[in-house]
Amino acid sequence: MRVFNIPASASFLPCAIDALLSGRLIASFVPRDNPALLAKATLYLPTQRACRAAREVFLDQLGGEAAILPRIIALGNLDEDEIDFAQAASGAESLELPPAMGAFARRLVLTRLVHQWARESAKQNRDEALVVTGANSAIGLADDLARFIDDMITREIDWSRLDRLVPEEHSAYWQTTLSFINDILRNWWPQILHERGLIEATLRRDRLIAAECERLTHHHDGPIIAAGSTGSMPATAKFLHAIARLKNGAVILPGLDRHLDEASWEAIAHVTSDDGAATPSAAFSHPQFSLRGLLSRFNITRDDVRDLAPPDMEGRECLTSETFRPASTTHLWHAELQKADVATSIAQGLKGISIISAANAEDESLAIAAALREAHHFERTAMLVTPDRALARRVIAALGRWNIEADDSGGDDVMETAAGRFALLSAQAALSGLQPSVLLALLKHPL
Repeated sequence: MRVFNIPASASFLPCAIDALLSGRLIASFVPRDNPALLAKATLYLPTQRACRAAREVFLDQLGGEAAILPRIIALGNLDEDEIDFAQAASGAESLELPPAMGAFARRLVLTRLVHQWARESAKQNRDEALVVTGANSAIGLADDLARFIDDMITREIDWSRLDRLVPEEHSAYWQTTLSFINDILRNWWPQILHERGLIEATLRRDRLIAAECERLTHHHDGPIIAAGSTGSMPATAKFLHAIARLKNGAVILPGLDRHLDEASWEAIAHVTSDDGAATPSAAFSHPQFSLRGLLSRFNITRDDVRDLAPPDMEGRECLTSETFRPASTTHLWHAELQKADVATSIAQGLKGISIISAANAEDESLAIAAALREAHHFERTAMLVTPDRALARRVIAALGRWNIEADDSGGDDVMETAAGRFALLSAQAALSGLQPSVLLALLKHPL
């Protein structure tokens, strides 16, 4: 079983592709000496963005030489036709998957079901409104239900487990919530999908992954490499396991923690209770939780995983590992800091780190933008990593004042684009009866 790791501080795609070209993944496959061999390989990556970046890295690694690149496929965008052809060639039953319901259509249908449930519950509880029936509230509840459906399908949880979710002794509001979920998601929603001949997009994705896994097990030609996925979804974990077991298969993990002690590593999967017994609870929020579960599925340990590159910043990796130590083992911090190598690594990891306490959001965005501008001036690489889209937009706007264009991987909200604003103004003008302020803004719009 070929399972590799690239440290979090190393450049993932360049390391992975260099290992593939040099034969460090599969010894009998060295396309750097013969680029024509690349056409036989298949590379699975987590996202379409990673696939696009990989093509650029291949060109850089090959030094501009002409080559037919391997098939580079995003795990969520598998080729359904190829699976059909492979099954037909082997005499197996053809893969016949119903189409998936579109995201917008699902949102509208779930919103209608929320309204329907609210009306029926209002008839039974005239003195008390159980669900806010406004349009915005109904759409919000529909979005929450859609995410809940996706989570249940992704985690392969049977809907019957909801029956044990709320004990009878709890407040009646818990039972009302459970009734809301059961009526819509277990009674009405499956019936609508059946009547329309559709299935959930998440379920369709998982079935495609399972079919691709079956195809690779029986019909694969050339090296099969999966890189960058942590196997956080059960369907993806099974797929990675199948690739790791192939004769010419290899799995490359991203950022496996090598510094965490074995007891803490085990605590990610099992939390120790007060009486010393291991409970089935797990540290689901730990960054290494998915990788810990994936190695368990592979039935291997961290020692069985080979590194493809040394860490670029050993101290920073040690610091990160200790920062995210499972809560149940944080009492070991004092003992760890007494170790000279750990203390030295953490001290090295803290070098170059600055903390800015901003008075408000505007100062925060300007400070970040100034740091990015300095890096741009000295032709250095810099990036902002944040889940706050409002902060990202403020930083991009500040950089725009200095004529610095930022590459935003989060994309743009359609309503923030020129076309989106024009569509919004047009709708407002039509609904407001051409109010002067709205009409003036519409006439002044560049489109």
